[in-house]
Amino acid sequence: MRIPHYLVRAPSGMYHFRRRMPSCLHALVGRPVIKKSLLTRDVGVARELALKLWRAYDELHQHVRKLAMAGMTKDVKFLIERLKKSGTQYRLITKPDGTVEVEVTGPEDHALAMEAIERIGNLYKEPYVQRVLAEGNAPAPAHASPAPARTTRAAPAPREAEPDARRFPDKPIGKAIDEWEADITSGTRPKTLVIKRMAVADFVKAFGAKRPVYEVDRVAIGKWVSELRARNLATPTIVNRISYLKGFLDWSKGKGFIDFPRNDSPASGQVTYKTREKRLRKKHGYRAFNDAQLKVLFAPAAFCKLHKEARLGSWMGLYLGARVSEIGQLALDDFFDVEGVPCLRITDEGEGQSTKNEVSNRVIPVHPQLIKMGLLKRVERLRKICETRLFPKVGKGAVNGAEDWLSKAFGRHVKLVLPAPDVGKLGFHSFRKTVIQTMQAAGVQAELRAAYVGHDLDDEHHASYGLELPKRQVLDAIGTLDYPVHPETDSFL
Repeated sequence: MRIPHYLVRAPSGMYHFRRRMPSCLHALVGRPVIKKSLLTRDVGVARELALKLWRAYDELHQHVRKLAMAGMTKDVKFLIERLKKSGTQYRLITKPDGTVEVEVTGPEDHALAMEAIERIGNLYKEPYVQRVLAEGNAPAPAHASPAPARTTRAAPAPREAEPDARRFPDKPIGKAIDEWEADITSGTRPKTLVIKRMAVADFVKAFGAKRPVYEVDRVAIGKWVSELRARNLATPTIVNRISYLKGFLDWSKGKGFIDFPRNDSPASGQVTYKTREKRLRKKHGYRAFNDAQLKVLFAPAAFCKLHKEARLGSWMGLYLGARVSEIGQLALDDFFDVEGVPCLRITDEGEGQSTKNEVSNRVIPVHPQLIKMGLLKRVERLRKICETRLFPKVGKGAVNGAEDWLSKAFGRHVKLVLPAPDVGKLGFHSFRKTVIQTMQAAGVQAELRAAYVGHDLDDEHHASYGLELPKRQVLDAIGTLDYPVHPETDSFL
């Protein structure tokens, strides 16, 4: 979670409140910027205390402005002069819990301080103080009479109680992950389930299997991340493991085993990609195929050695730019007409179907070259024999998903016919890069490209616009996908 601008986290982990003071308060508080330790390492508690301080300074600002607007600037100057008068030893203190103190030395200074407070107004009548009193159900005294003590307090506000661990069940985290695994098994691929279990179990081993779930905090997760770093694990690997742990903690919150503010999971913000890591990751990722490579890949002599289903999947990857998982899981019900345009649907609603994210769910036109190739005729033929999937004879029950066969078959084909690139790698995902870059080179606008391949432009306006694009407009855009290789008519019936 991004830390609010009014919070500063020290290297020790302690949070501080920081705020720039309005010019009219510079003389009153003695400095242009206020910075106070909140005496907590919990960002949720620090945020609540900081907001109270922010409101208190707002009330002081408003009060001073009212005095100035009413022509009562002498009262403000009087208070400042009294607080800064040579020979007096007292100061105005604002506590993290919202209380205000005037610290004095000696009976004469105490009298001067109380005179200044009386001139500026009864603090018990201030709106902020009234709200605090109402929240605490404490009766306000008729008059704030000074007590013969060293410190005079104005409007004490009760501190918020710390979270009571007794309200959470003492569920050992070792047993909680067994229940979590049972809950997510039905909607998770077998291989992914194993990976998630291993990631969370690794944290549990470091944390302690018998400790209750509610004791998981940022410090414990931070120590685990340091251990992962010490094992020389790559940043992407650590990020993936933390994402699985975050999913477990979100599940635990739903079960009532732990609680934390919304969008403030203890696993959030533990690891971020550095600029150099982002650059290297992009550099060593999948590369797009160029025209020469496409001619080699789809040369009849070599391409015919691929399984017939893999050949069809490869052509679909070249013209759809879809992920291999999106192609491998296509059902016959995912083909239909929209606005008179033959379309296919990529969704996570069907049995055994999943998508990377919400933006990946989309309905896109079928490329004319795939229609020429006989894709829609194949769909009709399979429907007549009561099949339900586009690739009914492959991928059933695969541990890595319905697309595993296609990814491996095409990967072997690439290694046989193309040399390994000096930088980056080539595979089925290279088709996605090829489609995006080809459309971009042809001048297709970003919204159309994103709508076709299922990309998130990280902008609410763009995302909404992309979802509402007319299919005819998208169909015109994908007409720019013209390659030096072309499939044969009705070659895959």
